[in-house]
Amino acid sequence: MDHHQQELRRAATEAFFESLDQLQETLGVDGLPIPTSPKKEIPTVKPDCPEISLASLEQAVADIEQFMQAQQQDS
Repeated sequence: MDHHQQELRRAATEAFFESLDQLQETLGVDGLPIPTSPKKEIPTVKPDCPEISLASLEQAVADIEQFMQAQQQDS
C-alpha cells in the first residue's frame, strides 16, 4: 500500500473516532457502561412422549418405504 493510501486511512480513522466521541457527548453516554441483556435460561425439559424402541422405528420406516413404493407403482 502506498504512503498516500495509508495517510488517507489514518485520516479517516481519526475522523471516525472524533465523530464517535462527539456522538457520545451529544447522547450523554460518556463513561456509562454499555448495558447487556441478561442471558435467558432455557430449561431442559424432556418431552412427554413415550420412549420409541429401535424396532418400532425400523418398522415405521419399512411401512413408509412400502407406502412410497406403492404410490410410485400406481402413478
